[in-house]
Amino acid sequence: MNYSNHPLADVGLKFQNFKCFGDSMDEYINFLPINIIIGRNNSGKSALIDIIDLCVSKGKKYDSRVHKKGSREYSIFVKQVLDEQSVGSVFREGYVGGGIPIDHWKAGKKIVGQLIERAIDQSWNTSEVSTPSMDFIERSSVKAFSDALVEKTIIPFSDINLFRIDAERDVQPEEKNSTHKLESNGYGTTNLVRAFINSDKLDRDEVEIGLLKDLNFVYSGDCEFSKILCHENDSDIWEIFLKEESKGDIRLSQSGSSLKSIFIILAMLRLMPIIDEVDWTSVVLAIEEPENNLHPALLRRLLNFLSVQQRKKRFTLLITTHSPVGIDWSVKNENSQIVHVRHNGKEAIAASAIGYEHNRKILDDLDIRASDILQANGIIWVEGPTERIYLKKWIDLFSKGKIKEGVHYSIMFYGGKLLSHLDALPKDESKTLISLLSINRNAAVVMDSDRHRGTSTRKPRMNLNETKKRIRDELEFMDGFVWITEGREIENYVPVTVFERLVSKKFSNIDQYTKMTEHPNLKKYKQKKVALAHAVVEEVTADDMRSHLDLWQQLDTLCQHIERWNGE
Repeated sequence: MNYSNHPLADVGLKFQNFKCFGDSMDEYINFLPINIIIGRNNSGKSALIDIIDLCVSKGKKYDSRVHKKGSREYSIFVKQVLDEQSVGSVFREGYVGGGIPIDHWKAGKKIVGQLIERAIDQSWNTSEVSTPSMDFIERSSVKAFSDALVEKTIIPFSDINLFRIDAERDVQPEEKNSTHKLESNGYGTTNLVRAFINSDKLDRDEVEIGLLKDLNFVYSGDCEFSKILCHENDSDIWEIFLKEESKGDIRLSQSGSSLKSIFIILAMLRLMPIIDEVDWTSVVLAIEEPENNLHPALLRRLLNFLSVQQRKKRFTLLITTHSPVGIDWSVKNENSQIVHVRHNGKEAIAASAIGYEHNRKILDDLDIRASDILQANGIIWVEGPTERIYLKKWIDLFSKGKIKEGVHYSIMFYGGKLLSHLDALPKDESKTLISLLSINRNAAVVMDSDRHRGTSTRKPRMNLNETKKRIRDELEFMDGFVWITEGREIENYVPVTVFERLVSKKFSNIDQYTKMTEHPNLKKYKQKKVALAHAVVEEVTADDMRSHLDLWQQLDTLCQHIERWNGE
């Protein structure tokens, strides 16, 4: 994914003394294409959108009665990557002298791609925080060129259009007017749709085909709308109707809040850039609390739709939420990040959520307890660390990197003979043993078959012990997945050719029941199963795995279970 292709790419933002934010914010927020702003109610999520709105307006939307915190004036700090246009406006081609002994552009282009940091005050004046090192300029002239860079580099918010949808929104009948403006609270939706359907200056297909298609995509599986209509009553009031074949014409104003919310979001997304005549690549779309009155499955479809639109149109998406669904959805999208806004009782602090420690803070802040949010949606139980190393690599190769440990699944150890202390019964039916399902209802178990050839016969011993049969039967009954190795142990899934490449030796008299960890060619790994596993996964490829025993078929089934755990 190319993260640099959206309006707020390569932009860092921090600010002080604005609304609930004090002067403790010392980290820049860097923007990805999709930014999920997480926090409790009244923590300051909306204030983060307000500061972006303030930047877009170049300070014009500042209202001291609403925005000022205490007696201090606000400060905004912007960090951005210097582009050729900005550098070229200071270091001009064809100029020599003034502290630079060669062509200015030839010298100055060395700093293209480096960072400049500036502070912006309440009068919207900029001052230097830091500029790139310019050792190609005579020391006495550095400040003049640095000051020129600070002055002439365009503030990255200058050419951005912010489309915003508030948490409190509604669609109601409206009198006809010519403004064609959809406000952040939903007012104007009816007039906007009316204009597209009835005006000869606008394309009615944007509503009757495009918006209808978008609406049916999000509601897929729940209902299907056949038409979007806008009618005028006897009092010259216009109203939007949605037609369902089984229900007839439905007044949008009398529909549920979830349908209104989705309609407003989709109308804003499709119609407003046409009205304002703006390029999508200049748009920041901010949606506050889209989860309001939405079923989790509907919210996921809406988020998926927004993600598809973002990739296609390259706008920057900001979403405020305190929904676990939004958190879970975000961590599975590589072009998305979580921005955590928390309030310590005195002031708000915002930071990008990176790493396990910050993820735990989010769970604690939102009072999410025994949840799988920011944790995996299912557990694969294996005997020990060796099995985890192999399995993680195989899943990665099979899914081509799409299924990730810690996001889509976790691996836990049952410890060999300790399996006899576990069961796969529901928690209320588990009397004396430890229930796997009480830890996570989505479970899979991988077990060595331990099948081997006896000393007096070439026929392998095929019977499983009673514990493994019990776990298999219990978990399969609960719609879990049980994988019993076709060979003796997990190492038998490694093709002999991989071992031969690893140690540069030929192996003979090998089959699926050979105890590979005791083979003389692998003596350097004797009693070092973990080291052997690490070495193998560096060597193994997908082509090695495809036709070896039942490995590929078992991975196929396991990955289908993982996708189902994650609603994919």
